[in-house]
Amino acid sequence: MTKMSALPGRFGHFKAVAYVAGLVLILGGIGVVLAGISGTTAPRVLWHVIAGVAAIFFGVYWVALISILIKMEGTTARQLGEYRDMTELLGRQLARLDQIVANTDISDSAKSLVHRDRELDSLRQTIRAAIRREDWEGAMHLVDEMERRFGYREEAAQIREEAKDAKSDAISRKLTAALQLVDEHCRRGEWALAKSEIDRLLKLLPDDPRVAPLPGRLRAMWEERKNALLAEWRSAVNRHDVDHAIEVLKDLDLYLTPEEAKELQDSARTVFKEKLLQMGVKFRFAVTERRWHDALEVGAELVREFPNTRMAQEVRERLDVLRERAKHQDTRSREAETVGAGAS
Repeated sequence: MTKMSALPGRFGHFKAVAYVAGLVLILGGIGVVLAGISGTTAPRVLWHVIAGVAAIFFGVYWVALISILIKMEGTTARQLGEYRDMTELLGRQLARLDQIVANTDISDSAKSLVHRDRELDSLRQTIRAAIRREDWEGAMHLVDEMERRFGYREEAAQIREEAKDAKSDAISRKLTAALQLVDEHCRRGEWALAKSEIDRLLKLLPDDPRVAPLPGRLRAMWEERKNALLAEWRSAVNRHDVDHAIEVLKDLDLYLTPEEAKELQDSARTVFKEKLLQMGVKFRFAVTERRWHDALEVGAELVREFPNTRMAQEVRERLDVLRERAKHQDTRSREAETVGAGAS
């Protein structure tokens, strides 16, 4: 911009000379006019005036023309300078733009590498998450994707081994828990649940050496439990432990075949007769001793356990009377308690 402001100064000397020449013409014209006016001859006066006016006009025109030309030249020079400045500025901007483009290319490459690293890290985290939630198929698919897209074959192989080990550990833990559950069902005599769990394990892990023997083991434990109950039944019968014998017989009902059940009919019939006699004796003692509530309890149990016996029919006919007597006994007990409280 300093060059543009200095350009008009190139014609300063010419401008001064031109202005002096114009001023000389104007002053000379004025002098001619004045000389003509002071003359005595009319034609000469006229020519002096005309010549003077012409000189003045030409002088003014010359000054104005020189001013316009110099101004036009100054404007043209200024515009040329501005054009040159703009050209230089544009050149510098283009060079800077080229640098920016080059830097952008480098930046894009760097961004691409950063994005690739981030995408790879995200893929690793996703694979680890799939392994933690035991999504083995999904994890293997992601590992294949890592090997295909990023070319990380060694890392992919390593992750496959880790996933394989994790899967083996998970299966081992679950199998251990399932085996413990089978044992728990067997201890509780829940054979149907134990068999269902074994069938599920056989379907999932048919070749596992810990699963294959389970059906035979279940059968052995079932037979063991059955033999234990039979021994307990015989012991209770020999001891005349009627109540326990009946409880054992209820459990044995799940294990006995029709032929085995037929073999136990005589001893079972004897046990139930003894139970019925015992309950009949308890009922009579309770009635004799006027323990109406105990009599009601024993009688209701007798009717429930042996509904088709003659004794149950006799007890059933007396239950209403026993209820009335028990109710009357409760009323008298409350009245006695009220009197005792008032006396105290």
